[in-house]
Amino acid sequence: MISLARFSLLSSLFLAPALVPSPVRSQGATGGAKDPGTSYLYSVRLDHGQASIRLLQDFDILRPCEEPPLQRLGHQEVRVVVQPEERMAFLALGLPHRLLERGKPYRELIANQPQGPDARYYTPQEIEAELLALERKYPGLAKRVDLTLWTKTAPTHEKRHLFALKISDRVNQDEGEPTALIAAQHHARELNAPYMVLQAARRILQGYATDPLLKQTVDTYELWFVPCVNPDGVQYVWTRDRWWRKNRRRNPGGSYGVDLNRNYPFHWGRCGSSSSRESSSVYRGPNAASEPEVRTMMALARLKAFDKYLDFHSYGREVLTTYGPCQQRAYAGKRVLQVEGHFRSLIRSKMRYATRSPSASGEAPEWHWATNGSLAYLVEVGTSFQPSFTATVAEEARVWPGVRAFLGLRPSVSGRVQSLKAKAPLAASLDPSPALQTNQGERSRSALPAGHFHLWLPAGNWTLRVQAPGHQDLLARISSPSLGSSKTQDLILVPTLPAAILSLPNPYTMGTRAQLVLRAGDPGRGYWIPMALGSTPGVQVGPRHLPINPDGLLLLSAQPNLAPNYIGHMGTLDAQGRAKASLLLPRSTALLGFKLTFIGMTFETGYPLGIKTWSAPQVMQLR
Repeated sequence: MISLARFSLLSSLFLAPALVPSPVRSQGATGGAKDPGTSYLYSVRLDHGQASIRLLQDFDILRPCEEPPLQRLGHQEVRVVVQPEERMAFLALGLPHRLLERGKPYRELIANQPQGPDARYYTPQEIEAELLALERKYPGLAKRVDLTLWTKTAPTHEKRHLFALKISDRVNQDEGEPTALIAAQHHARELNAPYMVLQAARRILQGYATDPLLKQTVDTYELWFVPCVNPDGVQYVWTRDRWWRKNRRRNPGGSYGVDLNRNYPFHWGRCGSSSSRESSSVYRGPNAASEPEVRTMMALARLKAFDKYLDFHSYGREVLTTYGPCQQRAYAGKRVLQVEGHFRSLIRSKMRYATRSPSASGEAPEWHWATNGSLAYLVEVGTSFQPSFTATVAEEARVWPGVRAFLGLRPSVSGRVQSLKAKAPLAASLDPSPALQTNQGERSRSALPAGHFHLWLPAGNWTLRVQAPGHQDLLARISSPSLGSSKTQDLILVPTLPAAILSLPNPYTMGTRAQLVLRAGDPGRGYWIPMALGSTPGVQVGPRHLPINPDGLLLLSAQPNLAPNYIGHMGTLDAQGRAKASLLLPRSTALLGFKLTFIGMTFETGYPLGIKTWSAPQVMQLR
């Protein structure tokens, strides 16, 4: 039953159109441009099998569908949504068809068909209100975030903002915890998808006090929920056309909209049902990440480097493979698909869902995985876009065990990437390709403020390259446990330091004074030029190896006053970052042929033993 307050609100919005926000003209629109009208829903007969399917490649084919867009026949007819601007192109195909309906405002259908569409679905404004209500009910655990403002990205074409709910045990602090993101409604007409996100947030908050898994997740993770990625399109569904899929970009040719789930940069436009035709319902946009909604979601992901990502769509009762169809085929037999498939099977078995490849490349999960190493899946819920709300409630109960399992997943290896200096956290890039057998530039990333990283790897011992600005590359040795198990391992990167160069005479004639010059390029820094009888085995200093032996001669040269034999071996580098020392050894036949080893080192607080950098060892043979 619809509450009286909710019915009154919907009635007032329907009966008083002046209260409904008018769509703002899109950026770049020309004066006097008109909306071309609503969608056509056709039933199309597939008399020519695969040939018919190929002709429909750029059109919006509704379920039942496979990759891309239909892999298996067995359906003699399909339903196709055709935009007014592409109707002539559709009719020119010459396929047998019949018109089922024209798109109508969802709100109008509610008013005119009491037994039809359900008013309990959410408008963009109602989603924002629900997020705020959860914040007020759970102030210590939940916080509504204006993503557009927080990420400093542009609003949508109709000047709307994207909103999220953040859940954590200290929600007003940024603790640098692992992160996860659950999102929905890249496609406007999928009114049942946001409920999956909202209800997941509610279940987590309600179960925090009683469910150990949920409590542990909230206490150790930072969870983000974005129920509506496409508020402009959803508003258009409610006020104009229930079949609308895209956002509301005003395209140069007079059509509207970009399919947001074809607009992500990884493999943008490479394969599948992704069209370059502006009027197509699967128009991928003029360029990758052209759309403000996508840029906001990407900015959030770059800030948080999510461990995992779940993206709700409708419909089909399927958990899709992470990679689009072209890369899925290219990676056949590779370890990356074993890892992806293991966790996908776990999630979909809990939901009792099937699986398939995505319809195209350029989708959100593929980008999250390739850019941040996020374990990422798209879930198609239910059997229609706008079933009765009661059916959606029942579907959510079926989906929730899979969401709960998703929340409980932990990366194979995680930890923190830190600088050698003071263990400062780093934003770093980790290359998992040796372990996963990937070759398309896929990366995992650590994020500030804590430098947390995650790796979803097969079992085994791997050497992975780790890179961070201002630091030397690290070839990290990673031992990954079996899939489903997890371990922690911190990674330490050495800063890229000024090169220290030590020069000295070799051989050295005893009884004369030799000059040693250290050039470290670090003015004002403390230095030391010790000597020893060799450089092997040296000394381990944190993760670095100091190439000088800890023998008696080294201890002797640690004395500040060795005049007149050794002068200037300790002090402060001059304004040019240089230091000079002098050595005078008396003549001694007993020392003929001896070899002394010297290095020059500098010091700074925060490094292990305070040692910042050192030169290569230099040998001086006595004669």
